[in-house]
Amino acid sequence: MTVDARDRPVTRLLLAHQTAQPDAFVETLAAAVAGIGGRDVVLLLIDYAHVALTPHPDVLMHGSEPEVASLDGSMAGRAFTSSTTLAAERDDGWHVWVPVSEQSNRLGVLAMTLSRWDDEIEFLVTELGLAAAPLLLASAQYTDLPHLLRRRHDMDLAAEMQWSLLPPLSFAAAGATIAGLLEPAYEVGGDCFDYAFNAGRLDFAVLDTVGHGLSSAVLAALLVGAYRHGRRAGDDFAQLASRIDAAARTFPGRPAFATAVLGRLDTAHGLLTWMTCGHPLPIIVRDGSILSEPCVRPGLPLGIGALGSVVGDIVETRLQPGDGVLLYTDGVTDSAMPDGTPFGEQRLRDLFAREHTAGASPHEVVRRLIRTAIEHSATSLRDDATMVYLRWDG
Repeated sequence: MTVDARDRPVTRLLLAHQTAQPDAFVETLAAAVAGIGGRDVVLLLIDYAHVALTPHPDVLMHGSEPEVASLDGSMAGRAFTSSTTLAAERDDGWHVWVPVSEQSNRLGVLAMTLSRWDDEIEFLVTELGLAAAPLLLASAQYTDLPHLLRRRHDMDLAAEMQWSLLPPLSFAAAGATIAGLLEPAYEVGGDCFDYAFNAGRLDFAVLDTVGHGLSSAVLAALLVGAYRHGRRAGDDFAQLASRIDAAARTFPGRPAFATAVLGRLDTAHGLLTWMTCGHPLPIIVRDGSILSEPCVRPGLPLGIGALGSVVGDIVETRLQPGDGVLLYTDGVTDSAMPDGTPFGEQRLRDLFAREHTAGASPHEVVRRLIRTAIEHSATSLRDDATMVYLRWDG
């Protein structure tokens, strides 16, 4: 049976979205799949810590509210981590889980029950998941509901500011993919990252501001603003560092500074250019092995340029297809093991080489790295921990 064009879920969704209330997105999705016999529609959004999928609270399945789905051990979790549409036949019909993603930025999973399952239906619901993602992002500009659904704990003000500052957590174009994640998700206040893709060039930065909490979050907002201002003005690395340094020194009160790594990838040729300002060096993995670190003269942390040059050595690395690059803040390596020893850089390097070689998506690699670092900690992280993973496939 061929579905009439007017009953295509994507057609129904696009038409209904124009007049639907932004906080009624799941109801709009339910109406969209009605034409192919879809029912019991649930939208599950990934939580801020990226450990579970939280269902829309207003939609009931079989008379009860659907449960939070763990990324490990649930069909919804499998659909999310693999970015693959999954289906299972049950007594009441076909239960289906469809990834909801925009570019490589994974937002959640759309679950539903269908009366039949074949290649045509699979195409239609997979198409629906792709169309739902940008519309969900658009709806989130008009309603707080998607933001609230992603919270499994109270979020402090500093974290609220940091999450609103970040770009999408994952992006892919021209053979390059970048993915990042912050922890602790509901209390982060000093770490941040940013990136932009323009004319075949991927610019990126990771910053770790001094201190923790609200003051650090305000400083991070200032410095990311300075980074974006300089990047859009066409600054080279020296100019970027000087611009961010000058912005930090306008911050009132206590000394304000941040370590940073500034980078740029020519996606056509794999030329990676980077500079550190008091920040840990990038880790690069190739063919399962970590490349030796270059001898680098780092610049000073940004914000204390009055004491000397903030501009360090500019390093060029010619990547090979399949290479991975990890940027991180010292909250990762400084986290304490159960016996009191730090997690350490060598442990991180070994773990990164293993996860990169396993071949999972960059989004999943960085999630596993962050979760492993947290699980190895004796207590909660003492400092913000941020990772950004860049892969170039040529």
